[in-house]
Amino acid sequence: MSLAVCLFMLGGCASLDMPSTAYTAAFEQAASQDSMRAECDWSVHYAPVAVPGASLAQLKTIATSRLAALQLTPSWQLDMPESQAHSFTDSAQDRAGLQLLLSIVLPALERYPVSVFAQTGLRHVVLVKDLSVDGQRRLAMPAPEIDSVVYADNMLAALCPSGMEMRVHHEFYHFIEYRQFNDFYYRDPVWLALNPPDTKYGHGGVTAYGKGFQNLGHPHPGMVSMYAEYGPEEDKAEVFGWMMTPVYAARLQQWTRDDAALSAKRQLLQDVLRLKSVAASGG
Repeated sequence: MSLAVCLFMLGGCASLDMPSTAYTAAFEQAASQDSMRAECDWSVHYAPVAVPGASLAQLKTIATSRLAALQLTPSWQLDMPESQAHSFTDSAQDRAGLQLLLSIVLPALERYPVSVFAQTGLRHVVLVKDLSVDGQRRLAMPAPEIDSVVYADNMLAALCPSGMEMRVHHEFYHFIEYRQFNDFYYRDPVWLALNPPDTKYGHGGVTAYGKGFQNLGHPHPGMVSMYAEYGPEEDKAEVFGWMMTPVYAARLQQWTRDDAALSAKRQLLQDVLRLKSVAASGG
């Protein structure tokens, strides 16, 4: 997607000054490195949460109100070891970036019963820009140590919108998994038993960064995506992310018709989500 197309789609960006050469280069680089580019349905759009040109204060008020309905609160800065991020300012560029981030993150979280957040102990949603972890550019990460998940505008306008929603759910599942097992890398024997006999995992999702990686769908039986093959923790989070993102859920549904292992994985995660909802509601 070109920068000109991006500015047209954002609407509120129309009043921005022409981007600098450095910004244009960074935008095009981000677009070319989007791991979900090859699996993107570019016809899927997310409705703005506010009118074009809404102020930073207005956008924050909208986010606060909609998250409050989920019994969550926003945080606008991140203070964690080995992680860096910037807060949004009231510049036109930052307002457009926050508008786009909220247009994806808020409806994604609103897909869940409120009880799921209470039962898993999620209390805060951190909304920032320019997130990096150990020097690696990130769009999202779980932060259970501060009862949070973190979502970032990191040249988000260059990326697949539904791919960003998938990441919203993916990182929330990492949060769920940590709260359940006190370990991001728990090798769940129940999950591992669902794999076809010749399944082999890689050395963790971190090893996929910085390589122009493309997260192609359903590369092998039992695997929803190539990123799922990097480790069982990523396998779980990927199935969950695809399951919860409507445009990807349709493809997952199709693949599970002929893939018993993938079907069983999806069913297991549907049961996890259902049990978290029932447990919190007292049902």
